[in-house]
Amino acid sequence: MTKQAIDQKAAIMIVIEHFGDIPPGTRCSAVLFDAEKIRREKEFHAKLYSKNGIQDPETIRAMVAENVPDEPYWLVSLEFGDAASGETTRLHRVDDRTGKVVAEPA
Repeated sequence: MTKQAIDQKAAIMIVIEHFGDIPPGTRCSAVLFDAEKIRREKEFHAKLYSKNGIQDPETIRAMVAENVPDEPYWLVSLEFGDAASGETTRLHRVDDRTGKVVAEPA
């Protein structure tokens, strides 16, 4: 197992500072996606795409690459207590090496 550049608490604080609009009472958690978890996530996405009718291996590889980072990252979950807003959970990725929020694919 490789040494982590940041820890769970740091990943959560990076997201809070990045967005700045996190209301008090928001529940926060973070999970590190290391090389093994990333490998399993890529396999999951590849199976999902092929089950949905995509058969070209190159297309599947490109779609997986677009949705799953290659480098270790923290998946930070913010759970809001106010369901009236229609948004109860937001997920964000933080690059473990750089400590930066990873932009979501467009």
